[in-house]
Amino acid sequence: MKKKLFIIITGVVLVGFVCIWLLVKNKSAEQMTVDRLNEAVSHYTDMNIKDDKTYSLKVSDTEMLVTTYVPEYTFFGVSTDAYTVRPCKIDETLTTEKEQDLPICNFDYVLIYDEKADKFYNIKFEEKGKPVIPKFTDAKELAYELELPNVGTVENLSLKKNSDNPIVISSKEDVEDILGILQGTKPTTKSGEIGTPVRVENIINADFISKENVICRLFLYEDEGKYFIEQTDNGVYTISKEDYDFIENYMEGN
Repeated sequence: MKKKLFIIITGVVLVGFVCIWLLVKNKSAEQMTVDRLNEAVSHYTDMNIKDDKTYSLKVSDTEMLVTTYVPEYTFFGVSTDAYTVRPCKIDETLTTEKEQDLPICNFDYVLIYDEKADKFYNIKFEEKGKPVIPKFTDAKELAYELELPNVGTVENLSLKKNSDNPIVISSKEDVEDILGILQGTKPTTKSGEIGTPVRVENIINADFISKENVICRLFLYEDEGKYFIEQTDNGVYTISKEDYDFIENYMEGN
């Protein structure tokens, strides 16, 4: 009887471990980020606050606890509004120099970068009890967004395919048509190379020019039968064959 009971208990324990393992394995990266930040806050407050009933975690304290307890994350900014777009470059992200000594509860969101995964997250938090400590509640991965100029600022559009001679488009209507196509693209998970993409086919260089300066440079290309737009350091985006062909035919027609 005892042996049977032991086997049953062992089986229940093993099933429990398997369930926990599956739960952790299938937990989203967003939820894992929230859990790890809350764990970091817990470690910090246990060590630093103790019985201080008037304590309010500052922005600088939040930066410090992220650096200490989850070093693969980098704290880039605080805001009362949600961050919606992945920053173009890491060195262009918001800083917190002006907010260092302010209570974290003055804000509602933080911007976190996961160095290992190369992902930015908008993290929502709320005040938790007294003393005032942030409780992280939700994380959303920030996607790339193609940065395009306003049609009114573009004087010329230079299109050049492979080693062909470039053609220059000056018509505002034509530039607007091409920008309309580009605005419908969807980002992939790739970050974008530095300079002209390599190991791809049929590259179209698209330079939007204002006052003789290139204000936006894009690369459109084919890769194994699929079509993409790439913007240096700002992601790779999918484009349909029909839209690629439209721009290619437009070049031939000019």
